[in-house]
Amino acid sequence: MDNQNVYINILINTLAKKSAVLDDLIDITLLQESYLKEAPQNMDSFEETLDNKSELINNLDQLDDGFEAVYERVKEELKSKKDLFQNEVLKLQELIRQVTNKGVKLQALEQQNKLKMEAYFLTKKQEIKNFKKSSQTASNYYKSMIDRPQGDSYFLDKKK
Repeated sequence: MDNQNVYINILINTLAKKSAVLDDLIDITLLQESYLKEAPQNMDSFEETLDNKSELINNLDQLDDGFEAVYERVKEELKSKKDLFQNEVLKLQELIRQVTNKGVKLQALEQQNKLKMEAYFLTKKQEIKNFKKSSQTASNYYKSMIDRPQGDSYFLDKKK
């Protein structure tokens, strides 16, 4: 029974850590949103947040793997002795609700940022297209001017 209490405490601690990591991910996602709202987007800072986010996601994956491994050990014990572990189970359920709510919030923020990023790429694509078009127009103009005879040849002295 003492081992079961240790495992349950590990589950509770893991969920608490997962909740903290999700808070950090939400903060970084909000920071990314602010970078996307800036007039000239700060893509260097945005890229830095991607690196930080990647690290946090790796931590989250490790916490998930650890949680599942420990849960598999105590799952049967928790189901068979619900009365003994009622307070711990309630605490776990509350933490799972918090983690789920934070996950949903994070997904919503990510979706908003995705739309903003797509809009950013669309405007950049349009700018590149316009630049190419104006560059091509200028190039065609200069080519056509080269093919024309020089201005001096048009003004010939017609006096004999």
